[in-house]
Amino acid sequence: MMNMKMSIAAINLLMGVTIAHNSMMIPTPRNAMDGQTKMMKGGGMVPGGLTCTCANGKDCPMGDAREIPGAGQACLWWSQGCSIGCDYCLTDPRHPDNEGKIRTKSITGNAPHADKAGFRKSYCDAPTTEAVLPKEFWTLNLHAEPLSVNDSYRYNPWRAPGSAPVIDPCGQAGGKYIQTPMGGASVFGTVNVSGPNGEIINLQMGDLGSKVLPASPASSVPDWQIGTTPRVAWGMRFNHGGGYQYRLRPLEKMPCTEEEFQEMPLDFVRDEHAIMWNNGSLYPIKGKFVDDSVCAVVPQGSTWARNPIPRIHQDNIGMAFVGGCLPQSGPGEHCSQPGAAWCNDKKDCQQFPSPCAEDDGWYMGNATDMPTGNFLPDSNQHEGLCSGDWTLGMVSDKVVVPTIKPGRYVVSWRMDCEETAQIWQNCADVNIVE
Repeated sequence: MMNMKMSIAAINLLMGVTIAHNSMMIPTPRNAMDGQTKMMKGGGMVPGGLTCTCANGKDCPMGDAREIPGAGQACLWWSQGCSIGCDYCLTDPRHPDNEGKIRTKSITGNAPHADKAGFRKSYCDAPTTEAVLPKEFWTLNLHAEPLSVNDSYRYNPWRAPGSAPVIDPCGQAGGKYIQTPMGGASVFGTVNVSGPNGEIINLQMGDLGSKVLPASPASSVPDWQIGTTPRVAWGMRFNHGGGYQYRLRPLEKMPCTEEEFQEMPLDFVRDEHAIMWNNGSLYPIKGKFVDDSVCAVVPQGSTWARNPIPRIHQDNIGMAFVGGCLPQSGPGEHCSQPGAAWCNDKKDCQQFPSPCAEDDGWYMGNATDMPTGNFLPDSNQHEGLCSGDWTLGMVSDKVVVPTIKPGRYVVSWRMDCEETAQIWQNCADVNIVE
């Protein structure tokens, strides 16, 4: 286990609070193919885009293992406006509100946080399921009474794992069509990349991953042997809680639907859950896994893993800011109020206990150096050693390769958010061998 003492300067990054950014990193996703372009190599950005690597886009604390697999715009492929038990996401032209056309209206939540996609709001009139996830697997707002008015995230994907629809099983670039107004970091920089046969592929906002992202060159595709347990990993740029799953689909049957990916979910090796620091070393942690013994999941019989990195944020029962820097010791207590200084106690605002000891860790905010800076009362741009908008490492697991026909397959990684009506997805290529 590596030494967890370190320090880092705070960063000035003021992004919208309605956007999380996550991506698969091992195996390297197709969604990261623009990471090898000249402007993005080493963690840079294209105009109009956003880095998906580390705090400043270039320097990764604790090593640079994250730079290559997490480079490019892999964390900018997702589905927006997706509620549990609905047939379509609100951004989907097939949604009844859109009448078969690309949506040109904003996506909003309800008061007192209409700026948050999915806040107290379902995006269909008659959802076929309601929140089923027991509170011990929640990642946010743990002081709220389930299904009460203050249970503000009850319609969002993680509350019924796998039941919310998606726009595309490999994600949509920028999480929306360019005509759909959406603030915050709903961005994607247009970029030309070289395809596997030397062709030029133009990637831009609104592209559907399963349709535009080509299979990876054979030389870069890892072998997964039947019956073995290869290590996988994903990382975040912004953290809005939730949980995730890995699935397989034969390459020959691509492009495919989300429902087809759900036909082959992968099992987790539950005692191999770990933090993988950016230098590649592992820090084993105890995971929380959700399957049919916990609640109804989609697909039936599959397993989901909870995001183990706690969000640093107010305990936002109803999002009403009452009081100043208070510990999370009971209902009605919050970490900040408008105009108040951010709490100096780095444990004060974690939504659940961090998976690693943070007493000697480091902490950063989004405006000025801690502990003297004043911070936005609803800001999420804070990071601890194993908490907040975490870029120090990746969340790693081992998955079981089932007994299937050898050949080329596509791995789909799906992350169901809890704080927002968003689902993050990437696709990667693997060889299944005997």
